[in-house]
Amino acid sequence: MKIFHIIIFFFLLGIVSCGSIKEDKLEANQMAAAPEWVKKRPVSQSNYIGIAKINKANYSDTYNQAAKKMALNDLASEISVKIESNTIVSSSEDNSGFKSDFSRYIQMEMQKDLEGYTLAGEYETSKMYMIYYQLSKSKWKTIQAQRKRAAAERAYSLYEHAQLKISSLEYKSAIKTLTNAILEIKKYWNEPVFYKINEENIRLDSEIRIQLTKILSELKLQTNNQTIILSPENNFKSELEIGVVNSNGDLLKGLPIRIAYRKTTMPYETTLYSELSPLKITLDNIKYNKKNTIVRVELEKEGVIVVSNEDKKLLKFIYDAFQVNPINVEVKFKLPRVFIKSNKSTNNTHYIKEAIAQSLGDKGFIMVDKTESADLVLICKTYENNKSDKNKVQIAYVSYSVDVRKKEDSSSIYTFSSDKYKGADYEFNSALEKSYIKIAEDIKNSSFEDLLETILN
Repeated sequence: MKIFHIIIFFFLLGIVSCGSIKEDKLEANQMAAAPEWVKKRPVSQSNYIGIAKINKANYSDTYNQAAKKMALNDLASEISVKIESNTIVSSSEDNSGFKSDFSRYIQMEMQKDLEGYTLAGEYETSKMYMIYYQLSKSKWKTIQAQRKRAAAERAYSLYEHAQLKISSLEYKSAIKTLTNAILEIKKYWNEPVFYKINEENIRLDSEIRIQLTKILSELKLQTNNQTIILSPENNFKSELEIGVVNSNGDLLKGLPIRIAYRKTTMPYETTLYSELSPLKITLDNIKYNKKNTIVRVELEKEGVIVVSNEDKKLLKFIYDAFQVNPINVEVKFKLPRVFIKSNKSTNNTHYIKEAIAQSLGDKGFIMVDKTESADLVLICKTYENNKSDKNKVQIAYVSYSVDVRKKEDSSSIYTFSSDKYKGADYEFNSALEKSYIKIAEDIKNSSFEDLLETILN
């Protein structure tokens, strides 16, 4: 039985092999009978050529559509993109590969925009499908010239509209319109784009680019102050006036202004839009920094030039030329003058007073020696008690409280009460002094951040 199975296996294998040989022979005969363009790619001085050859088994019923797409892509690859001198592409810096990006863009657009091609041939075997397209070079040149003229018409219409917007100081709209104008002719940035006005040919591509660059360079931020001072006199708030002007000093409307600074709790950022009068911005809750801090004011580039991500990449030469020139408004803090007042005057209370004065002074508070000179009065109260243990060691407990009041109306703005601090010694006064020293050390290590935040907020 086993030998019988082996015989059957080899018999079937022989049948399959014979069938495969016959198929291969048929395919070879069909390819031998194929037209010349299948065997050797044609060369033409007058036509662009696109040929595709695919295995039908890989594409099921869609092989003819797949072949057509491949052949047209092949045809498009024959149409070279020449970058002429003194054009938008040639005059742009190429630090990030703009020229190669533009060439790739044109190649992809050409594949989508092909027209005027004709089917020059197709051939099919049992396994393969081949198709051949051609496009007259002169016809393609005519098509491109017509498209270019139509694009120039649209671009000039937008350019004219932008002039009206500029004259009425609608710079946001003018920038958008000029941007759309230059994008209308983006497929021709590699060559000059002329437009006839009153029998005179003007370089429309250059004219639009120059005006767009000029209008962007005119945009300037202005503020009424480069430095603001936050102090008790203004409740640590200040008003900043911000506007956007052109080269003539005219205020402009609708341009996005980004304002960023560090608030006491978190970074803060907002975008406002310019008006025909200065914007009045209240700056408050700014995080204290002894070395001063910065409020950054700048034009929001993405909000001034609004385009799609694809066009943004192409317009990199415009984005790079547009300098937002941010303004860094310096914020200086003038902290309150503080007078420290104690409920007791003993040999030890000076430890606490000196520690508080040092800690507050390190934060920037100004310490004064009389109430009349102060903005705030810090009242420090101490509480003492003692006990003895069996070994006659003296134990001293000291706690303290702080009450900070405005001098002008005696209203309390900050209070604090400590835990008890323990000092031990055979002499009670020594034990008491040790308690005060522990308190002073803790105060020096604290930063009075909560007091500072209370005052600034």
